Amino acid sequence: MSLNTKSLLRNVCKYVYYAGAGNCWYENIYPESKSYQLYSVITFSIYTTMIFLENVAALFGNFPEVEKNSAVMFSAIHNIVLTKMFLLLYHKKSIRKLNYEMATVGEDLEEEHVMNKQYTKAKVGISLYIISVYLSLIAYGVESARRAIVEGAPFYTVVTYLPFYDDNSVVALIFRIFFYITWLYMMLPMMSADCMPITHLITMTYKFITLCHHYESIRKEFEQDLLTMNKTEATEKLKARCLEGIRMHQKLLYLADEIHRVFGIIMSLQVCESSAVAVLLLLRLALSPHLDLTNAFMTYTFVGSLFLLLALNLWNAGEVTYQASLLSSAIFYCGWHLCDPEKERHRDIRRLVLIASAQAQKPLILKAFGIQDLSYETFVSVARMTYSVFAVFYQRGE
Repeated sequence: MSLNTKSLLRNVCKYVYYAGAGNCWYENIYPESKSYQLYSVITFSIYTTMIFLENVAALFGNFPEVEKNSAVMFSAIHNIVLTKMFLLLYHKKSIRKLNYEMATVGEDLEEEHVMNKQYTKAKVGISLYIISVYLSLIAYGVESARRAIVEGAPFYTVVTYLPFYDDNSVVALIFRIFFYITWLYMMLPMMSADCMPITHLITMTYKFITLCHHYESIRKEFEQDLLTMNKTEATEKLKARCLEGIRMHQKLLYLADEIHRVFGIIMSLQVCESSAVAVLLLLRLALSPHLDLTNAFMTYTFVGSLFLLLALNLWNAGEVTYQASLLSSAIFYCGWHLCDPEKERHRDIRRLVLIASAQAQKPLILKAFGIQDLSYETFVSVARMTYSVFAVFYQRGE
């Protein structure tokens, strides 16, 4: 099967389906049978129950300092995670329509080498994110098991109100292990909610790259047509190809608005989650500089996964802005200047190119909560802010 936008989006929807978040593909190739719906209801009910117990632990639980801090941090994180998962379910019909539009717009113009780069970028980025998340979760399990064996502390990864901290019974241990397994499994729909907007940002980037290549090919074809056919016929062909590109550009602008409407809150929550929790984890490092190996690995992998998630969102959103900014020049150099300026029919193509080029100069910028730009600059700003907070508290700790 050839790699194209359609196959990439279909593969992501396949992952979302098996993660329990339903069919987001516009074709009914991933049916939501009654047994599947029951499976989704049960799993999401378990997630919700666990997060509810985390919130109760954060508000009313009587735990030692380490467990109390973990309860507060994970209750905040998992509330955001659960919100993102339910937003994905809420917008499922809109996502199906968006996937159809993204898969079909400019489908005939896609080039194999460009699509290979698109697939590689999405695969590498998402794979690194999944690996970093599970390295962190496994490290949490190993550290908790070490403390339980060496120090005799209860086995805790996610801190829930029940079972109680001083309950060392076998039933309590089984529930703690069950909640850890639930946490591991909950990451699948959570990452599907994260990866869906990231994939759409990547595909939007390569749609603009494809459109720029379309206008470059228009000029090359027009130069060849001037040598092999009547100039009027060549100009009409140029005009028709330019109109095809303009229609695709209009469609992409509409789809960018749809991506912002459907995934805007999810991407905004991802920025908040990554930046805020990274600060909390770095503060933990600042206030406890002498961590053992497993604890340090656990913290650093968690921080790494959060910053990778932040980077995948902000870098790809910034790349959409950058590639869209190149379109105006590609339109302007499509070959219109080779037309005869004396003929009215030829002057039409000039007006067409002028309007299209002017419209493409308007910046395409995605925003978090309609305020903060999703861009390279925002990523640098968040990284600097996080390090500044860490540095201040680290100095105070010394």
